[in-house]
Amino acid sequence: MGIIDRKTYKKIEYYFYNYYAIRRELQYRKEDIIEEARPAVGEWGGGISYHSDPTASKAIKLCKDNIMEDEKWVRVVERTIAKFKGTGKGRLLQKKYFDELGEIHICRELHIERATYFNWRTEIILYAAMLAAQEGLLKV
Repeated sequence: MGIIDRKTYKKIEYYFYNYYAIRRELQYRKEDIIEEARPAVGEWGGGISYHSDPTASKAIKLCKDNIMEDEKWVRVVERTIAKFKGTGKGRLLQKKYFDELGEIHICRELHIERATYFNWRTEIILYAAMLAAQEGLLKV
């Protein structure tokens, strides 16, 4: 691995493997917040008139750290997919992380050696790590 430590490598792979589930969960969480009938009692209200602002309350909930972080990771995965789309690395990314095929099966389908498989995989993860660093998700 070299440049990226094992923990970071596995974290990036986690977001690739779970990309569709995370994206779907984000959408559900956002819809729940937006469609919420009324804010919880005692939340954000106050001030002189004791009126609450449900729109502001929803906006604050949408900007919570866990939602923002997951959105950034989804953006990193999508930009990585776009970068390698239509290439052998793009097909490897699809087969490994989304179709969840094994190393030997992928090598046979793509007609590549194991060394090429590992080099391509490392390049994909390294590119995603650089994007994640740009988003502030990883510290260098």
